[in-house]
This record gives sequence, C-alpha cells and structure tokens, in this order.
Amino acid sequence: MRLVSPWFLLLVAACSSTPLPNLARFRPSDVGELASLPAGYSAGETLRVSCSRAPRAKAFKAETLASVDCNVARLSRVLRARAGELAAPFIVGKACHGRGGARGKVECSAKVAHPSSSIGLDASASARDLGPAPSAEMVVDLDEPRPQDDEQIHVAYAPTALGERTAFAPRSYDAVAETHWPSVGRRELGQISADCANCAPLQLRHALRVTAGHVGAGEVTAVKCFQDDSGLVCVATALTPWSS
Repeated sequence: MRLVSPWFLLLVAACSSTPLPNLARFRPSDVGELASLPAGYSAGETLRVSCSRAPRAKAFKAETLASVDCNVARLSRVLRARAGELAAPFIVGKACHGRGGARGKVECSAKVAHPSSSIGLDASASARDLGPAPSAEMVVDLDEPRPQDDEQIHVAYAPTALGERTAFAPRSYDAVAETHWPSVGRRELGQISADCANCAPLQLRHALRVTAGHVGAGEVTAVKCFQDDSGLVCVATALTPWSS
C-alpha cells in the first residue's frame, strides 16, 4: 500500500483554502465601451464579428438572425456579450466599417479589457449599477439573453401576394407587437419562422419579432413553437403595420 506524505496533505489543504478568482460572467448591458484602455486594466484578445444583410420584401430562408438585423448596434452588443463570457467588464477601441454590394456587410472589432487584482471584477460591475430602474440595454438583455447565438438561429420569410407587391419600411423589433389573435384591420404580410438546435423559446420568439421588423411588419400573431429533428422551431404570421 502506497503511503501519502503528510507534507502533500498540508499542501492540498492550503490550496483548497485559497479563494478562487472571481470569474463571474457579465451580461451585455454590464459591459462598457471605452475608446482607450483605462488605468489599472490590461488589454486582452481581439474580438471580431460581422454580418451580411438579408434581402427585404422578398422570400428568404435559412438566413441567420444576424443577417436580418445587420447593423453596428447588434454587432456591438455581440462584442459585449462575448466579452462578458470572458469576464471582461469593458471592450476598448471598437472599430466598425461596412461595404456595399448586393447584400452589404458590416464588420466590427474590439479588444477586451481585464481589471488588475487591485481593482477586482466586483468593483467593475458595481460601478455600472444605476439603481432599481432598468436601462434600455437591460431590457434588451431580457428580450435577447444571448445575442452571441445569433449565427445559430436561422429565420425564413414566405410573403403573401400582398407582401410580394407591397414594401414597408423596416422597424425595430420593439415596434413589433406579439399577439395571440390578429388585430382587426391588419392584413397578412407573410409567414415567418425561426429555428435553432440549442436555443430557448424566448430566443426564437425574439427572432420572430426581429425578422418581422426586417420586412416591415407591425405585428406577429399565432406564434407556435415545437421540436423537430433539427431542434426547436417557432412559426408565426406577420401582419401589416397600421401605417407605412
């Protein structure tokens, strides 16, 4: 029988009593954006994200959520979400640029900033606690808890005859209502769907509203979610807005 040295046992006890570093992850709204590295922080890895815009007012399928909401605001949120996964309270030096073309493309990059041991992650997070009233960014956290999953979520749009011949201005998802029964007076614009292998229903319901906003719909109704061989699928009917 092999004996264990008493010194080894003392070493294990000492290590187990040492507190582990705080590696708490941050929500996107917890991560700030700075132009340059602040005192007491060190630069980490460079994060890069991009998207290509999906067509509007035409049928499409297998587009990613990022492609129907391709803009600097979304990419910035994805950068902050990925930094939060790395327990970084800030991103610094964000740079974005776009280029035209049939689909257009937007690219953004930024470095993550990690605090030194003298600052600590708890202090960094508490500095952005603005009180009991949620900010607009916190509300988006509730609607879309994981924006970094947008490349895994695929959406589709099948317009009706009305949807094919009528173009409505795109709108933000928060200007798209979700109803159980269609509102009186709103006409059917088309059918939309969202699917993902490993997402929650809340994420796909959010994706439906984003997609509806992309094609100019003012309402999604009769939302249904179900599991198939590829994962979770949600479908809905997109309705015209009250006004263009």
